[in-house]
Amino acid sequence: MVMQPYKGSCHCGAIQFSFEAEPITKGIRCNCSFCSKRGAMMHLVPGEKFQIDTKDDALNYYQFGKNQAKHYFCRNCGIHTFSETTRRPGQYIVNLGCVDGVDTFALETTMFDGKNLL
Repeated sequence: MVMQPYKGSCHCGAIQFSFEAEPITKGIRCNCSFCSKRGAMMHLVPGEKFQIDTKDDALNYYQFGKNQAKHYFCRNCGIHTFSETTRRPGQYIVNLGCVDGVDTFALETTMFDGKNLL
């Protein structure tokens, strides 16, 4: 499969990122308390394919529960851009709503049961 370049950002543009992936045709939704409230559609990206560019001190993260994940967001506009988890070391979980040219409403959806994760 041919890899495709993707670019994304938070709403204000202070956090920008890029990655290469196969054409994105589906996304992941999680039912944990954090994901269900933010409604993000996500996609896994290997760390070696992911580049982050931030302005000033815009990048921050939020953790909850067992602190197994870092949910990164922009300090300026508040948009959640991507996450890292101990379950997927070396991978980023990208918020597809932040990725240019990806229509999250047109994607096939896979569900992840984060609510009942031990």
